[in-house]
Amino acid sequence: MVKVAAAQIPVTKNSLNNLNKIIKYIKKAASKNADIVCFPEGALIRNKNKDSVKKIPIKKYVDIIKNTCKEKKIHCIFGSNILKNNKLYNSAFFIDDNGKLIYRYDKVNLFIKEKIEKKIKAGKRNKIIKTKFGNIGIIICWDIAHPEYVKELAKNGAWVIFCPSYIKNYGRELESYLLLPYARAFESSCYFVSCDSANKECAQYSVICGPSRIYSEIKGKEGIIFAELDRRKIDGVRKRYKLT
Repeated sequence: MVKVAAAQIPVTKNSLNNLNKIIKYIKKAASKNADIVCFPEGALIRNKNKDSVKKIPIKKYVDIIKNTCKEKKIHCIFGSNILKNNKLYNSAFFIDDNGKLIYRYDKVNLFIKEKIEKKIKAGKRNKIIKTKFGNIGIIICWDIAHPEYVKELAKNGAWVIFCPSYIKNYGRELESYLLLPYARAFESSCYFVSCDSANKECAQYSVICGPSRIYSEIKGKEGIIFAELDRRKIDGVRKRYKLT
């Protein structure tokens, strides 16, 4: 069993405020004995201006998150824009309960606006992450619209997939998009944790689901949700339906 949490928090232009909110919810998740807490896309830094990002002490901020994870004995997944080789990436960090950064994923499937603006560089690859809970996967927001890309993580052994998101509420296709976590969980025979932002311009919908049910969800407000996930159920579903 692994207890997961999704913290639907607002994402602001002030990265220090974002950091403080992340620390607050790491502690809140730890107080409920969560093993892993997930935050939205860009939860730490959501900024597409290179000069502005250069001025943000991201290493210092990440170190604070690492130390909090170590102190509270909890794993943490959060999104952030980062600058690497003078190129901006939309990334997700995975820190373990020893305060170590064990994986950073750069979003591969960019949203239409990210492609048009050409301010964000697409990542090249993704892989499963080996943890003491078994193999897990991480994607970011629009990656979810690519079923085979998500399913590949499940085929390689991921039984839980986390998806930090910042889902702009454009209205069109929104209701269909909000059903995708459940669809991805079913077709990939895995648990799926989708964590959106609490910003008013967003869908403000986070959910923890599996192939056969929704375990917990939150919509329209800031907050945190929890669920205990049993790997044996996923093993059973995969043997029965052989979808992965």
